[in-house]
Amino acid sequence: MTSSPTPLGNHAGIGNKRKIRDLINKIQIATEAGDFETAETLLEKLIETQPMAVGEARKSAEFIEKKMSAAIDKDHLATWSDLYENLTLKERNGLFHSLKKYVVKPKKMLLKQGTLNNRLFFIEKGRVNIRHPDDPGNFKVATQLGRGNILGEYSFSIIAVCSASAVTSTHVELRCLESKSTDKWDVKYPELYGKIMDYCYQHGSVEQIKARTEREDRKYQRYAVKGHVTADLLDRAGDKTKISLNGEMENISRSGISFSIRSNNKAAVKQFLTQSFSLEITCGKQGDELSFTITGRVVYISPMVHNKYILRISFASTLPAELDTRLGL
Repeated sequence: MTSSPTPLGNHAGIGNKRKIRDLINKIQIATEAGDFETAETLLEKLIETQPMAVGEARKSAEFIEKKMSAAIDKDHLATWSDLYENLTLKERNGLFHSLKKYVVKPKKMLLKQGTLNNRLFFIEKGRVNIRHPDDPGNFKVATQLGRGNILGEYSFSIIAVCSASAVTSTHVELRCLESKSTDKWDVKYPELYGKIMDYCYQHGSVEQIKARTEREDRKYQRYAVKGHVTADLLDRAGDKTKISLNGEMENISRSGISFSIRSNNKAAVKQFLTQSFSLEITCGKQGDELSFTITGRVVYISPMVHNKYILRISFASTLPAELDTRLGL
């Protein structure tokens, strides 16, 4: 007597069930260990490779969210309640578990004036001095930050070099959000970055610093005129590279220009900060257009909505006073 062969489809079904079970077990192990990044990567793999396992994927996602919520530091949550209360459960988990915790010794520099910064700090314990240059070689303490304060929000949100230095005056415990951690938020948490930026504007010093920086930059009158800018990135030798931007003017002065570009690559746009460009500018009223070429350096970048960015470029040399007369404002 011979046995009937097992249908091929049954073998495939058994194999799929085993794969699903193995992935779920791995998700549970990673989640219980607090390795939520691995757990979420495994969940994505489950969804992609086993599209019929909808119920299992949903239960696994709920299990991860529950464990992530339980792992949030309650003291941290209370300190920044104004921020977290405006977030959904998923956003709250996403933000907290994107933060890295550090303990920093006294007299350590967290931010250095004139350099790039890609971190937003949440100070939990200790004191941090904010310093500005005074006389050559000396610094003046402008203010001191402590528990419940945020730090680095200007250069983190506006994409600019640091406007001041920050040095620990005691042992400091803090958590920081690195800019690269937000790169995937457009899909996972589409509103989270905007909510954090709103909090920074309301509770940080972004507006005050930006206003002061713009006042210092406005030695010359700015004119809101229409125009077009072609900007070619320069290498260290001052030669044009193959990277070119086309933008629409926002405003211009004798010392610099602001123009807008669109890009869906935030990381690439950030790389333009402090870089030098050769600019071909055409602006002014129809029939009396002004065209010229000049080099300049990107001093800050303002992210806007719908993948729009405004670049502020400081000219390498001051334009002649004729600009004021030509634009007639």
